[in-house]
Amino acid sequence: MKKNFMQIGIVLLLLLIAFFINPKELYYSFKTEEEIEIIRGIVEEKYKVKDIRHIGGNNFLVETNSDSLLIQSKKEGRASSYEIYVYD
Repeated sequence: MKKNFMQIGIVLLLLLIAFFINPKELYYSFKTEEEIEIIRGIVEEKYKVKDIRHIGGNNFLVETNSDSLLIQSKKEGRASSYEIYVYD
């Protein structure tokens, strides 16, 4: 009986920890950081990058010395493509 209460307590504790940590949010945050580094590598070939912000979905706003760029990433299977627009 005591063993069952202990197992239930451990499961509840793990669920409570998972609720507060939110692993899905951590995963998306990690993936966004990877995307930002890829975008930085692409854009720095032509521009000096000041700031890159994730503005939602697969859209990123890149601030450079001369322009603001809107970059949309598109996933096709394992490959990714990036469309770059000048943002006013």
